[in-house]
Amino acid sequence: MPLTEGYTKLKSKAEQIVESVKFSKFLSQKKEMSLPYAYPCDNYMDAILSNGLVRKTLQLFADKYCKEQIKKIKSTGQLVSRSNYPHLYDVLQSCYKSLNVEDIPEVYITNQLKGINALSVGTDNAPIILISCKAVISLPDGELKFMIGHELGHILQKNLMCHTIKGLLDNLNNKSEILGPIVSDLIDVPLNQWYRCAEYTADRAGLICVKSILHIKSLFTRLCNTNIKETNQIARYFELSNIHPMYNNRLNQLEQFISLQ
Repeated sequence: MPLTEGYTKLKSKAEQIVESVKFSKFLSQKKEMSLPYAYPCDNYMDAILSNGLVRKTLQLFADKYCKEQIKKIKSTGQLVSRSNYPHLYDVLQSCYKSLNVEDIPEVYITNQLKGINALSVGTDNAPIILISCKAVISLPDGELKFMIGHELGHILQKNLMCHTIKGLLDNLNNKSEILGPIVSDLIDVPLNQWYRCAEYTADRAGLICVKSILHIKSLFTRLCNTNIKETNQIARYFELSNIHPMYNNRLNQLEQFISLQ
């Protein structure tokens, strides 16, 4: 099939999906509402991603541009266990208990992430949390708990595929003259909206872990004054940076959440 014809058919199908579900709150909130602390989100990403061709295209890009980076990080990092990082292991166990995490992800300490940083990668069936060496060394327990809880919040939302997509979209036009516009036309706007909702939900998970917004304010202040250098593609996709809502907006949302409890 010629690329132009394939593009037209894919875009037409996606537009039909969007029109059929964009006013449906049930579909838009199905995943988010599975968590009792989820931030409400009127969105239709799930329906768009249910298009098999869209998912296949995005998965191919995720595999091509992320799989090798994840493999490298795992091979050069340290898998956290009770024996090699006993204190961090206990911090992790505390967060798992607070969030009722049953499927425990692998956690790696890596020097591939610079600055104070953490990210969740992999798939929903095999999630991985990566934590920078500087975060482990320099953060007090409260700030570390929030950072870990935030990443667990992403994993519990079952949205790692979308995080990969978001990272790819930020760099896609440099990768392909054809697929960049296709993917951007299909999902860029709803994905950006969904991403902000996902971040607020992950922040709530972090708050549940740390149990005090004071630690979160301290961490955000620290991050605002930290120059996080981008050293590889994975870090650019996932690090705490401008793909997140502004720090003050995140704090405002958390304060509103606390007031409702």
